[in-house]
Amino acid sequence: MKNKFLKGAHLSERKFKEILKLFSEDLTATQIANISGVSRVTINSYLKKIRMQIVRYCESLQPESTANAASWVSRGYDHGHHDHDTAVAVKTDVDRIVRPVIFGIYKLEQKVFTEILPDVSRSMIQAIARGRSVLETVGNAERIRRFNGVVDLGQYRLYHIGNGHHDADAGKAMLDDVDGFWGLTKHRLAKFKGLNRNTAYLHLKECEFRYNYRNEDLYATLINLLKTFPLNLS
Repeated sequence: MKNKFLKGAHLSERKFKEILKLFSEDLTATQIANISGVSRVTINSYLKKIRMQIVRYCESLQPESTANAASWVSRGYDHGHHDHDTAVAVKTDVDRIVRPVIFGIYKLEQKVFTEILPDVSRSMIQAIARGRSVLETVGNAERIRRFNGVVDLGQYRLYHIGNGHHDADAGKAMLDDVDGFWGLTKHRLAKFKGLNRNTAYLHLKECEFRYNYRNEDLYATLINLLKTFPLNLS
């Protein structure tokens, strides 16, 4: 069936655009399935591919190296292990034996960017947030300090690292964006009541995309993205 947005699709282009419209309105997979009349399994498959394309687009704009983030996606999707990985809670009662998902947030040229930090521990970000020097011996201090905020998803907590600006107004605007992004992300992730470790990055980048284009027509933005970079079911 011909569909310029989705190669190899078994759905019409009209039906796919309906699904994309519902996705842009931030409905859940269950809600989209119920409204569109398409099976939940098919919706989940399409949403995963849409999110993967959003990840690639966001990474193409990101000025810093995303080697850690890219490997995170590869482990979860390119090798097919995501169905059986440990779930990561996003509430404060997270099990202590589960390594929390920690990610950094920074703003550059009016956009907010995020990066998963798999080798950064909870104790490290707590130490640097308190101004302690213990991170100097670990070797991660400079890398962490380039972020304006770091989030411990297990504790559902944002740590402000610094605004990196001598200009008070610019620093305030930066922190406002960090807080605004975390507010959006916290609200969106709460509805999942827990995330697979490998889907966390997909949802994080989706939040990044939604925040950076919050003042635009998200559906039109997604249509333009998928016209340029169509999905492929194979």
